Amino acid sequence: MSLRSWLALAILVIAYFVDDHVQTFLYTPIKNAANLHMIKDGAMSLVPYGVLMLVRLAWDGALLCAVWAALGQKPGSFPFRDHQAGRKLLIGLLIGVLVMGACILSIIGLGNASISASQQSLGSAIGHSAGWLIFGLVGAAGEELYARAALLLVAERFVGWRGAILVSGVMFFIVHLDNPGASPIWLARLCVQGMLLAYAVYRTNSVWWSIGYHAGWNWAGAPVFGSAGSGYLNEGHLYNFVPSGSDLITGGAVGPEGSVFAFVAVVAALGLLMVSTRRNQKVPL
Repeated sequence: MSLRSWLALAILVIAYFVDDHVQTFLYTPIKNAANLHMIKDGAMSLVPYGVLMLVRLAWDGALLCAVWAALGQKPGSFPFRDHQAGRKLLIGLLIGVLVMGACILSIIGLGNASISASQQSLGSAIGHSAGWLIFGLVGAAGEELYARAALLLVAERFVGWRGAILVSGVMFFIVHLDNPGASPIWLARLCVQGMLLAYAVYRTNSVWWSIGYHAGWNWAGAPVFGSAGSGYLNEGHLYNFVPSGSDLITGGAVGPEGSVFAFVAVVAALGLLMVSTRRNQKVPL
């Protein structure tokens, strides 16, 4: 194993342990200056979330650049550069919205939840919906630059691309262990979803499908249907989702992402990925 690979691994390990401290250091002055409050009336606020996601994107982007430099790769190279980035981003986004929406509608269809329109003006609904989608893309980009791009670049050099997919899945649930309402089913689904996102990087030879899918999945849940997303509610959601059945079906406190239907949604997403994208010659499927 080359010295460059070990240097890149050291960068990732250090980044993992200082991640929260760096983001807090960067975000806190902005939060104090603008008097931002992340949680208000039991829901996550749009603007503070957006600011934090921009901070995270900057930090994860710098981390990816450090990994590129350590490995001797040109900034903007794999898995970032892609002349079809917009197309792959849109396909991933639509698939994420579709499978997560189907998951939630299945829960409602079985009578394990009810749904009603939220009481807000049309302008407020459009503004919140667009805002959550934009900042959701920013947040997904930050997570994917770390959990897929940087991590895969390093892990592949030690365990190959198949092993890197597994490493990415395991890390994806590890970094979410502290989320409110985290359940074993939700964490297992996160692992499987992380592997799907990593496989998509190798299949499409870029990270853009994964960014779109990640954002679409998140957006369909909390901002649109008003369910908990990773244990959090979002302000200004379009609908009110009220679960009433078994946690295995509804996902409990963590939301539909922790439902057994979420596993079906991930499998469906894999099928749609394979149908809608052309595979890279590097992967056999």
